[in-house]
Amino acid sequence: MALYKVPTTKGHNKYTYSFLSFFVATILSFIFFYKYIYVDFSTILFGSLWGFGFAIVTMLQMELLKKLDTNAVFPITSLSSHVLVVIIGLSFFHDKISFIQFSGMLLTFIIVGFYNNKHKHITFENGLLPATTALILLSVATKFIQKFGSITVELKNFIFWQLFFAMIMSFVILLIVNRKDLTQKILVSRQVVWWSITLGICNLIGTAEIVKALSIGPFSLVYTINSFYILITSIIAWKFFDEKLTKHKVIFLLLSIMAVILIGLG
Repeated sequence: MALYKVPTTKGHNKYTYSFLSFFVATILSFIFFYKYIYVDFSTILFGSLWGFGFAIVTMLQMELLKKLDTNAVFPITSLSSHVLVVIIGLSFFHDKISFIQFSGMLLTFIIVGFYNNKHKHITFENGLLPATTALILLSVATKFIQKFGSITVELKNFIFWQLFFAMIMSFVILLIVNRKDLTQKILVSRQVVWWSITLGICNLIGTAEIVKALSIGPFSLVYTINSFYILITSIIAWKFFDEKLTKHKVIFLLLSIMAVILIGLG
């Protein structure tokens, strides 16, 4: 997730970067899982829905990171989507919410609302609220699609088709954005290739591991553990991408982690 900051800090085209990273992930998944790859309607359906949605989510996240730091974007989007996941999970998976989980959800609304109101990160005025709302809703949708796919179809085949369709969608987005300049060559530097390979490897490992986790673990618990990336991402972005990590941001991150832990209990 920290690597989503690369286009902003390194001056690369985010559409090219996204496509190349998914291309690398797809090629690697084919190399590792080619024995398990076959055409299956259910797998194609779940894989395409997730791939299309995740490619758009990636673009929206990179766009937000042009104006905000990772330690401002990801805690807000991750916590908000996590609360929605738990709420919707009550209906789909008949989960029961405990008082501690409810306290964590309430804490989420308080800290996100207070932090965003104080720093005015995401508002209608700066135009980021619609994009953030779309990002959160689409992120929740892809999580449920991935869960249903993980418990319904063959996992290695599913992993490949997820990344394949994410690559296709990112390529379509790249073509749409550059439709006026299709006759011109899209310049790809050696540096962006290396960054794309790095992100592609991370995409493959991350997708494979979370699909495996979803296939055997409780839905809410898997994404509770997954939400801890907000702390690791902030540290990486601070260390390698020169983001500021102020006292207030550290407090916000720690409160966010506390909310995640409370929501995961029960």
